[in-house]
Amino acid sequence: MNRKDSDSSGSHCECVIGSDTKFTGNLTGSEDILINGEVDGDIDIKASVYVGENGKVMGKITATDVMIEGKVEGFLKATNRIQLATTANIAADMECRNLEVADGAFFEGKVNMESA
Repeated sequence: MNRKDSDSSGSHCECVIGSDTKFTGNLTGSEDILINGEVDGDIDIKASVYVGENGKVMGKITATDVMIEGKVEGFLKATNRIQLATTANIAADMECRNLEVADGAFFEGKVNMESA
């Protein structure tokens, strides 16, 4: 992910979990969300989920696109794409149509690729 690319960085998101915020519970919605803080619970978004470099999610993420720069433990499901940045640290199984893994990203788990 390139911070200069607003489509990858989540800088255009209307919903932001700030770096000093810890949220416990489930999140649902239909607009892009950027997580720079901590979420302990499941996320079900009918748009894109961005986990920033300092972000941490413990739970299941379901979205159209998922872009990870931080840490995720649980399960990732994207109807389109999962993108792991160099700083990503993932301990989760993943299910998606497209997967992009940057050099240096850490991933532990299984991947199920769905056909288009």
